[in-house]
Amino acid sequence: MKTYGLYYLGVCIYILFLVSVVWTGWFNVFFSGAALHEGAKGIDFYQLPNGAWAFWHGGSLTGDPLPGGVQYARPNFANSNVYHPLFTLTVGSLLALFSPEQSPYIWLGIKAILTLLLVAYFVWNFREHKYVGLAAFIILTNFSNYLELAAWQFHFALNFFLFLMLILLVKKGSGMWSGVCYICGMFVKPIGILLIPTLILKGRWKQALIGVGCFGAVTLLYLSGGVGKYYTDNLITNFNLSGTLGPNQIITLSALLHYRTQWPDFIYHAIQDIVLAVIVFLGMLKRIALPKAALFYITYFLCFYEQVFEYQWSTLAYILAICIVTCSEFQTRRTIFCSILTVLPSCFVLLNLFHIDVQNLGYLGMIPGATAWEWMVLSKFIPLFLLLGSVLAPDIQPVWQQMLAFWKALRKINQQLGVFGGDVQIAISSMPVQPALTGPEMGMLAAQQTLFWQELPEEVPDRRSDTHSSQSGEEIAPEELYPLSPSETEIEPTQM
Repeated sequence: MKTYGLYYLGVCIYILFLVSVVWTGWFNVFFSGAALHEGAKGIDFYQLPNGAWAFWHGGSLTGDPLPGGVQYARPNFANSNVYHPLFTLTVGSLLALFSPEQSPYIWLGIKAILTLLLVAYFVWNFREHKYVGLAAFIILTNFSNYLELAAWQFHFALNFFLFLMLILLVKKGSGMWSGVCYICGMFVKPIGILLIPTLILKGRWKQALIGVGCFGAVTLLYLSGGVGKYYTDNLITNFNLSGTLGPNQIITLSALLHYRTQWPDFIYHAIQDIVLAVIVFLGMLKRIALPKAALFYITYFLCFYEQVFEYQWSTLAYILAICIVTCSEFQTRRTIFCSILTVLPSCFVLLNLFHIDVQNLGYLGMIPGATAWEWMVLSKFIPLFLLLGSVLAPDIQPVWQQMLAFWKALRKINQQLGVFGGDVQIAISSMPVQPALTGPEMGMLAAQQTLFWQELPEEVPDRRSDTHSSQSGEEIAPEELYPLSPSETEIEPTQM
C-alpha cells in the first residue's frame, strides 16, 4: 500500500467517476447544470454521429437533417458539427453504427479503457521515477476529466494524443510515432498549432512541419470538394471573435477582463500579445524543458481562447503529469500542492451550498449568475497562476544572468567585427582643392580676392606673400605673423 497506494486510490476514484456518470450522479454537485448539459444531454456528442450518418446518406457533414427531416438522433437536440471532416468520418461513423441511446455509453467505455491503458503505459515508461505515482493520481482524479465524461465530450481524444506525443518525445526523442500522435491531435482540435514554436526551437521541427503539412493538406483536400467548408468557416469565426463570450460557462481570463473592465480593444490585444511573446521567449530558452514549455502554451490557450469550457481544463492534468516526472521544479512541496489545487473543480459547489448567486432553473439544473461565474473563473485561475509562479521562480535569476552574459558576448563580437554601431571615418585630403572655374567666373573671383586684400588693415600680413614665402622655403615665426598687442606684452605675473 505504501508503494502503490496512490495508484489504487486514483483508480478507485476514476471508477467512482464512471459510476457517477452512468448511474448515480454523485459528483454532479460540483458542476452547474449548464456545464453538465442538463436539459440538453448530448448537445455536443451527437455532432459527430449526426454528421457522419448524414454524409453517408447523401447529406452534409454538419449533420443537418436530410430532406424529409430524417436524422440520426432526431429526438435529441444537437449543435451543428464543428469537428474536422476526417475526425467526423472516423469516430462519427463508428458511433453511428449504434443506436442514439447506446452510442454515448459506447464512447464512454472506449474512453475508460483507453484512459487506463494510457496511464499504465505512462507508469511503465517512468516506473523508476519517484513521483510517477503522484503524476498518475493527478490524471485519474482530475475533476475536469469527470466533467468531460459526464458531458459526453470528445476532448479526451485531444488529451490522449497530446499526452502520448509528450511521452514519446521525452522517452524516445523525435520519433515517427510522436509525429503521428501530433497529427492525430490536430485533427481532433487544432490546439496543437500553439506548440509549433516550441517543437521547432527544441529541435523537433520534423514533427512540427509534418504535422502542420498533413493537417493543411487533408483539410484542403476536403475543401476542394466543398465538403469541409463548414470546418474552416467555424475556425475563422472563432479567430475573429472579440473575446467577450461569457459569463455563463466560458472559463477564460480574457472573458473575465472583458466583463469586468471597459478598456479599449487594443489594450486587451496588447495583453494577449505580450503574454504570447513572453511564452515564446521562455520556450526558446534551453533551460526550459519541452513539457514545461507545453504547459505555458496550454495556459495561454486556457487564458485567451474564445471558447474554453471547464471540461477543457482536463488537458492541464496530462501536461502536469509529464512535468512532474521530468522537471525537478515540479517536485517541491509547494509545487505539488499547487498542482493538486489545479485539478480540483471550481468553487461552484460552495457557491451553491451558501446560495450565492446560484438559481435552480428546473430541468436546466443549478445555474450560476454573473457574480458566481466571476468567482468560478478566479477559483480556477488563482491555483494555476500560483503554480506558474512556483515553477518560474527558480528560473528568474539564472535567465537574467544568462541574458546579461549573452548580451556582453554579443557586444564583444560586434566590437571585433564592427557590424553594428559607430560611423565610417571619412578621409579628408590635406591638399587644397582648387575651384574648377574658367572664363568670366575665374576673372570675377580674382577681382574679389584682390579687393579683399586691399581693404584689410596694414598690420595684417598679406597671405599672398605668405604663400610665396612658404613655397620658397623661408619660415616665418608666429609672433612675426601675428604680433601680440602691447597690453599682452606688458602683463607681469601677479605677486601672491
